[in-house]
Order: sequence, then structure tokens, then C-alpha cells
Amino acid sequence: MITPVKTDPFVFRWPVVNAGYAWATGQGGSNHLVPREEIELGMRLHEPPCGLFLEFAELKPTVIAIRDFACKYGDLFNSYGVEDFVIRNDKLTQGASEDRWRSEIRYLKALVDFWRDIKARRVRKLKEIVKRDDKGIDYSICGRSVILAHAEVALETPMSRFAPNDFVLPAKYALQKEINRKLREEDTLVLPQLAWTPDHHQRIIFRPSNLLAAMWLQFAQAVTEEFQLQICEGCGKYFQVGPGGRRADAKTCSDACRQRKNRPLKM
Repeated sequence: MITPVKTDPFVFRWPVVNAGYAWATGQGGSNHLVPREEIELGMRLHEPPCGLFLEFAELKPTVIAIRDFACKYGDLFNSYGVEDFVIRNDKLTQGASEDRWRSEIRYLKALVDFWRDIKARRVRKLKEIVKRDDKGIDYSICGRSVILAHAEVALETPMSRFAPNDFVLPAKYALQKEINRKLREEDTLVLPQLAWTPDHHQRIIFRPSNLLAAMWLQFAQAVTEEFQLQICEGCGKYFQVGPGGRRADAKTCSDACRQRKNRPLKM
């Protein structure tokens, strides 16, 4: 029997180790986040909330905050290199390094901040990343420099597409280029697949390879403004408002949070 999936083109469930995660010392003394060994506790499948990419981008890159994030949502990756092998309690296991976690947080945060500057049309901030002259336009973010357009070189994006002195549209192209690059990388690959809808029709879905890829796909959806995110006044988490989510004027993510928000403080 064919199991239908929901019609949302973004289909993702991610395993979370019920025993949680812990830091272990790997090669060269590096810190690696690995699953705890209480196998009998098993795993659960978790659907990440729609604003998880923002929660990750705003995560303090401390060992405690990173560990707590993993215990709630799972590890970032589903594949590791030989450098990620560690021995914990005389057993061989694998986990991403602290540096790798911090690098992914730093990069997503930089792109989210860039996106927010684009939406607010903060041209002064955009000029710190996007550089242009009569010959061409390039950008630099997190140490990565890319030529976006050039008057004398045939590139993917022609120079004629951008009006003189415009920094907002080039910034949008730069953001798109960085997100697309991330969604093609081996560690964060997102693949289209055919699946069944509940009424037994076939459609294309996009299945991220791991949790990090899922958050980048969330980010891509947010950039297209397919959904709007709001901070819940009850729990402080992001939730979706508008079509497909709660009412556009909603202040909380659930009735429970609404009741919690309206509950009088104990003196």
C-alpha cells in the first residue's frame, strides 16, 4: 500500500536521540557532539518548526546552547568524515565538531542579517557587503568573495540588469546565489522527489538530506515570502501567520501560549 504524504512541498522528519547528546573529545583534542549511548531509549521523529532556521541563526554558539539545540531538534548532519570519529566510554562513535557547528551558525546568521537588511532597504549596511563600480558588481560575506556581474565578462547575471547606484537588487541576487549554493552542497543537499498526495495524486516534493539542509530550505521559503513568521508572546518561539498558519494578527503560536500570556502574574 502506498502511503500518501501531505501536500506541502517541503516534507521532512528528522530523528532525535531520546537520550540526548553530549560533547566528546576527538582527534587533536577537538570537541565533537555525539549521541548518548542509552540505546534502549530509542529515537523519535521530529518535524522542525517553520522558524527553526531563525532560532538556529540566533543561537549563542556556546557548548551548552549547541548541545541543548541538538537535544531538542537532533544533530545537524547525517554523514561524517574520518576526522569526526571519537571514542567515548571505550566505544567508537561519530559527531560534528564544535567548530563545524559554530561555522554553520555564523554563516546562516550572516545571511539572515543580510536578508533583513535587504527587506528593510538598509543601503548603508548593504554597501558593506555589495561593492560596485562602472565595470562590475561583487560581494563578500563570511570571507567568501564572488563576482556577481561584470560589464566585460559574460556571467550568469548580466551587468545591464542592475540600475546605476542600485544596491538592493544586487543584494537580492547575492542572497539568492548563496542560498542556491548551499542547497546544492553535499552536506546540505535538497532533492526533488515524486510523492503521493492524500487524494492519491502525484506531485513533486523537496526532501532535505539532513536538519541543516531543512533549515536552509526554510530560509529559501521565507525569502520568497511564501510564509510570514512571528515571535510568540507566550513562549518566545517563531510561528507561521497568514495563509497556511495562524491568523495574521495572532500574537501567540497556540491556545496554550495565549492562555499563558493572559494568565495574571503571581505576586
